[in-house]
Amino acid sequence: MIKAIQAIQNIKKNPQSNFLLVGDNDFLYIYIKNLIKKSNTDSLESITFDCSDKASVQDDILNSLSAIDLFQSKKIIIIKNINKISKKNKDLFINALSNNENSNIIICTDSSFLGFDYKSKKNFIKSQFVNDITPFFNVIDITVPFESEMGKWITVFSSDFDFPISNKIANNLIEIFGNNFSAIYNEISKLSVLAESVEDINEDWLDSFYDWKKNKQIWELNYAICDKDVDKVMSSGISILNQFGLLYVLNSFFTIFEALFFTKINNGTITDFSRNNLRGKIITKIPSSSESYTLEEIERGINLLAGLDKKIKTRNIINESEFTNLVTQIYRYE
Repeated sequence: MIKAIQAIQNIKKNPQSNFLLVGDNDFLYIYIKNLIKKSNTDSLESITFDCSDKASVQDDILNSLSAIDLFQSKKIIIIKNINKISKKNKDLFINALSNNENSNIIICTDSSFLGFDYKSKKNFIKSQFVNDITPFFNVIDITVPFESEMGKWITVFSSDFDFPISNKIANNLIEIFGNNFSAIYNEISKLSVLAESVEDINEDWLDSFYDWKKNKQIWELNYAICDKDVDKVMSSGISILNQFGLLYVLNSFFTIFEALFFTKINNGTITDFSRNNLRGKIITKIPSSSESYTLEEIERGINLLAGLDKKIKTRNIINESEFTNLVTQIYRYE
C-alpha cells in the first residue's frame, strides 16, 4: 500500500491497472478516480456500483466482471465500499477478479477507517476480505495526510493548473486551510484563473483579491483570539467588520470559543467536534490556548457573543463601538 501522493506518477505511467483505494477522504477518492480516467487516453466507458446499495447490485457487479463481450471494448468498473460485499459473494468476487476476460480496469474503494500501527508508523487495512483481494490491485492509501505532506500536494495541484506557487504562498495556504484538500484545490484553481495576465505573483497581488484577503484576515483574527492578543483581536475584528461584515467576526469568535470550551472541559484534549469546525493550523493551537483562558472567561465570552447575536437579529445594526465594547467585556480590557 502506497500513499496517494506517491501513486500519482505510477497512475500516469500505467493507468490500465486495477486500483484499490482505501481510506475515508472523499476528495482524494474523486481526484484519484478522475486521474485514472484522464490518464486512460482511450476514453473508456465507466460504470459505478456501490456494495452498500440493495443486494441485487452485488449480482450486477459479478455479472459485469464475468461477462465476456466480443463486440464491446473494455470498461472502467468502479466498485465502492467493497468491504461491504456479502459473505456469499466474496469467493465469487475473487474468482471474477482472477478471470477478468475483458481486461476491464477495476477501481475498488474501502471507505472505512484504516488502522494505524504505531510501531511501523503506517496505516493498515482492517478488513480481512479487503486484505485478501490486495494481490489483484495497486493499493492506494487515500486517508487525509499530515500537514507536513501538504506542500507536496500543493505542488501537484499547482501543476494541474500550470500555476507555479512560491513556498511562501504555499505556506500561507497551509496555515489558512490546513489539510483541507478541497479548499486548497479550489483556491489554487481560482488563483490560476486570476493570474493568467499577471507576471509577478506575490503576496501584494494576492491581498488585492476579496476572498484571499478575507480568509487571511479571518485566519489572523483566529490566531489573535487563541494567543489572547487583545490589541490584535481589536484591530483585526474592526478591519473585518468594516470590510466584510460582522457575521465573519462573530463566526470566528464563536468557533474558537466553542473549541476552547470543549477542550477545557475535556482536560486539554481537542474533541472531534471541534476539529470538524476548524481548519488550518489553528487546530494545533487550541489545546495550549485553552490553558491560557479560564473557564469563566470562556463562558463569559460565549454568553456575550450570544447576546450580541440576538441583538443583530432584532436590530440588524452593530457598529464599531459596540464591537469594541464586546471585546472589552470579554477580556475586561481597558
